[in-house]
Amino acid sequence: MEYYTSEKISDRVIRITDFLKNCCYLVIGEKRAVLLDTLDGFGNIRQFAETLTDKPLFVILTHGHIDHGAGCWYFDEVWMNRKDMALFQEHCSLEFRKERYRKDPATRAIPDSDYALMYEGEINDIADGQRFDLGNLTVRMIAVPGHTQGMMVPLIEEERMIIFGDACGVGVLLTGENSSCVSEYRKSLQRLKTFEQEYDTILRNHGTFCSPKELLDNVLECCDDILAGKNRDQIVHSHGIDFHIAKPVDDKENRLDGKQGNIKYTLDKAH
Repeated sequence: MEYYTSEKISDRVIRITDFLKNCCYLVIGEKRAVLLDTLDGFGNIRQFAETLTDKPLFVILTHGHIDHGAGCWYFDEVWMNRKDMALFQEHCSLEFRKERYRKDPATRAIPDSDYALMYEGEINDIADGQRFDLGNLTVRMIAVPGHTQGMMVPLIEEERMIIFGDACGVGVLLTGENSSCVSEYRKSLQRLKTFEQEYDTILRNHGTFCSPKELLDNVLECCDDILAGKNRDQIVHSHGIDFHIAKPVDDKENRLDGKQGNIKYTLDKAH
């Protein structure tokens, strides 16, 4: 089975999309290349990435969820904010992935041999603001806790691109012990806004994969609505959980006002 496809975003940034319609990004400098996330752990994503670049490869994980970190078993050098370590060890374990994917019609027939194993090497900690020099191309990591506590946003400085990923998007999930409450998440977004003059393009890992720059302001407005107790009547079901949603949506979770940006949250996070 062919698990991956690719498309160029620029001469130095390539989007890799898996068959589940999640994506990650390969960023190629003059000296080395970095894979920003490793997707769901089916097939050999390193082997695929090496068809796109001959530069030495390493991995940065934006956070520890299954659809971002499961494929890192194939790599020797892996970085992630250690606040997500327990989450990574749970979500990216072979047992957790098999239990989840065996229930999904899209993945239940995938043979065991096509599952990446659990990564057992050292995971290097990422500091807020840390820069990775790829050779005339720099990736700076910005801490944006909210969706998870170790959530990091990569800023590709010379390309003026930023990968919001799951940190800020069309349906940010705030639930469970690893997520922030809305007021703390809002503080993270306000700090992210201070970088607004350093990028022109917002990339994401799901859905349309890109957003207009007003996305951040739209999600900040969602935080304000939640904290004011607005729009709590609509419930959406996602990932086996009933969520409240900040802005009213249609049956495909598109905002009724046509804007991008929303938050799906459980009531214990609405403060």
